[in-house]
Amino acid sequence: MSGPPRRVVPRKRASDDANIKAPINQIRKNDQYTPLERQVLQLKAENPGMLLLVEVGYKMKFFEQDARIASQVLNIACYTEKNLVTAMVPVTRVYFHIKRLIAQGYKVGISRQTETRALKAASGAMHKPFDRKVTAVYTSSTWIDDTSGPDQSSEQIICAITEPRPGSLALVAVDMPTSTITYDNWEDGLTRDALRTRLAHLAPRELVFSPASINEVTRHHIQLYQMETAFLVRLESCDKVCPLDALLQGDTLAWTLSELSYSVQDALAVLCTHLKTYNMTSAFQHVDNYASFTSRSCMLLSSATMEHLELLQNATDHQVHGSLLWLLDECITPMGRRLLREWIRHPLIDAKTIQARADAISLLREFKSRVLHRAIALLTNLPDLMRGLTRIMHLLVEPSELATILLALHRVTLEFDASDSTGNSLLDSTIWDLSAARAEVRSAVEALSIPHARRCEKDKLYTDPSRYPTIQEWHSVLDQDEKAFEEHLLEVRRILKRPSLIYARVSDIDHLIEVRTGDVSHVPSEWIRISGTKKSVRFHTPEIVRLQKRRDQHREMLASAAKDAFRDFVSKLTLAYVPLRRVVQALATLDALASLARVASRPGFVRPHVQQHGHMLRLVQFRHPVTEACTGSYVPNDISLGGDHDPRGMIFTGSNMGGKSSTMRAVALVVLLAQLGSYVPCKEAYISCRDSICTRMGARDDILCGKSTFMVEACETAHIWRSSTSRSLVLLDEFGRGTSTFDGTALAYAILSAFAERGALMPLLLFTTHYVSLTRLAYIYPQLLVNVHMRVEAECLDGEEKIVFLHRLVNGAASKSFGIHIAAMAGIPKFITQRAHEKSLALEDTHKSAERTATYADIVKAIYRQDTSKFLEAVQSFPII
Repeated sequence: MSGPPRRVVPRKRASDDANIKAPINQIRKNDQYTPLERQVLQLKAENPGMLLLVEVGYKMKFFEQDARIASQVLNIACYTEKNLVTAMVPVTRVYFHIKRLIAQGYKVGISRQTETRALKAASGAMHKPFDRKVTAVYTSSTWIDDTSGPDQSSEQIICAITEPRPGSLALVAVDMPTSTITYDNWEDGLTRDALRTRLAHLAPRELVFSPASINEVTRHHIQLYQMETAFLVRLESCDKVCPLDALLQGDTLAWTLSELSYSVQDALAVLCTHLKTYNMTSAFQHVDNYASFTSRSCMLLSSATMEHLELLQNATDHQVHGSLLWLLDECITPMGRRLLREWIRHPLIDAKTIQARADAISLLREFKSRVLHRAIALLTNLPDLMRGLTRIMHLLVEPSELATILLALHRVTLEFDASDSTGNSLLDSTIWDLSAARAEVRSAVEALSIPHARRCEKDKLYTDPSRYPTIQEWHSVLDQDEKAFEEHLLEVRRILKRPSLIYARVSDIDHLIEVRTGDVSHVPSEWIRISGTKKSVRFHTPEIVRLQKRRDQHREMLASAAKDAFRDFVSKLTLAYVPLRRVVQALATLDALASLARVASRPGFVRPHVQQHGHMLRLVQFRHPVTEACTGSYVPNDISLGGDHDPRGMIFTGSNMGGKSSTMRAVALVVLLAQLGSYVPCKEAYISCRDSICTRMGARDDILCGKSTFMVEACETAHIWRSSTSRSLVLLDEFGRGTSTFDGTALAYAILSAFAERGALMPLLLFTTHYVSLTRLAYIYPQLLVNVHMRVEAECLDGEEKIVFLHRLVNGAASKSFGIHIAAMAGIPKFITQRAHEKSLALEDTHKSAERTATYADIVKAIYRQDTSKFLEAVQSFPII
């Protein structure tokens, strides 16, 4: 006996494709490879850089280094079989294991047998290996799960980047489950801030580029993105790029050549060439799928702003819980959830569009219209139709899934007609779009036999047999085969002299002839014994064997014809892709609006007054919506900026933990919510549209980029200074704290005064600081700046001064920062805080004395030189005692 297979210890998994691309088991000259092994080695040589699964009978096998990697990741046996190391999984579980592999960042290819056993036997090549070829390739981005799977509303974006000249970049990205294609081109600086912003918005899981067309600086930032993200990101190079006219056709090709810039066309060619490997270029054939990343109707939020305001994930563990998306997500469908995420990333900047969306939300909030009741009811129990539509377009769908999709669309498209109205233009256009593909869906549903589709019986799928006559022809042939079996049964009855004999079926073996054990001697010698029991023995006659072989061949021909027919049916259905997509987008819009309406129904939310012109930002009793939802309470505050008699900026001072940063974030989130069209957590809100929200908050370094904490702060502030306009909302949180006190104070003073010197072009500015000297700028620019602080009460208990945070925003500058008190609350020993208190008093006295002396000198110089402006500035900045 040979004994059990030898167990091979798997090697340590590599994070890149190095092991996969390594030569497969350097060919040993003395080994005699079997024909199958030679075929496998050839397939691996032709398809480098992927884990290859080879179909061998009822098993899917990995070989050599692929087997070692699969053994480690999947926890399956890895052993030597003849000359190659092997690991295997059942065919029925192959997709389960593929999902586990691609989740670890691997690319997986499937090599299937291209001929069947019965047809191969008929061809006379029975003893040769089955022909095999790679029929599918998967990565985490290109895997599109069926609609019966779990909710997968997160994006699976693949992005191609080109750089025709240094600093001039272009990208094209496609979200695989939705087929949405985003394109853009722009000029970028050495820090590639614009590139980082676009990558933060898109969050691609796969980045494709042509090595020859990417600058080293850009490649460095792409690699940084790969290392910084919380999920695995694949980097793919595309060396041989096909021309666009070989990838696109007809109107789409004409549109891309006329509407897209040359750099975007290059990026599109790179992406299409890459996805051609996966047979997933169908999305690029529809012009309606294309959308520009930048739009004049939407705000472009920087990556820093999205992170600081925690729009899509919290800053603690980078999960959705605790983010603005978590707060607003009351969606029923994955399509609506995707659209809501897109709305959060791109707030509107046009007041009319905002008002239209807010009007729709108000109607849904009131929920009085019967039409709206019917519309919202449609959203329940819907599969992920956008993902299903993509699977139809890529011909990945199976009959049962297609039936589910079509029945859902049939229910939706039949619900409304042109006479249904809500009185709101946005809701009416959305509801009317629900019936855009009514005729196409009805035709497809009527063509299918739903019960057979549920059972995935492709040969019985169509209500009209004449639709695909080839299927009926093979059914007729199989009927003739059954008649031949019945005719042969008559002969068997005559031989055995048993007129009532019928065929038996045992363990999927049919057309068995059962003979009593005592009558076996009367059976012809050429009959083949199949199985037996104590009472009977089962046989096949040579004629039955011949008929079964012929029948199996005909069945396989029928299956092939049915497969081709179903593929043709789905291909014809893709011609209705544009109206079908309109229906699904309408459902997504309705779901996202309904989600915001549910948020608007929460206590303390009101509809803001949004106007296009002016610079007003007046919020009464505003609150931080996420903090309030997480903690159950929040101290409301008032703010008024940009009005006729209001300043443009606020200088926040006060204690640590007093709520300065939280208040600033709350203001920014209220503005963002208002420009989503949503209700806001206020008692009253009057807002002029902002064209951008720019933030510099928190403290972190960037080790991968070689940037210190202060360098990160300075870069973000520089970007804000360059990009902000008079219609921007700017949040600067303690700029200057990351360096020495004098340098930090000087830089904070300079940037704050520089904003103020813009005068009427100054953005709305919220500036927090612990540098008390900066508060004097409010006296130098009284029309533009105002001092405010977060109120803190100090009280003496048991001889010690304790502080109480009131989180109340009041006018005026704070007298103290209470940093030593916060240190005591954090657990710093008392003798240390006492010593710090004494040192603080001494430093404060020294600083005030020196400051007064310097100011006296400035006043005397101004009087001597008769410089009125310098005199007034020196008097206004006189130290507060």
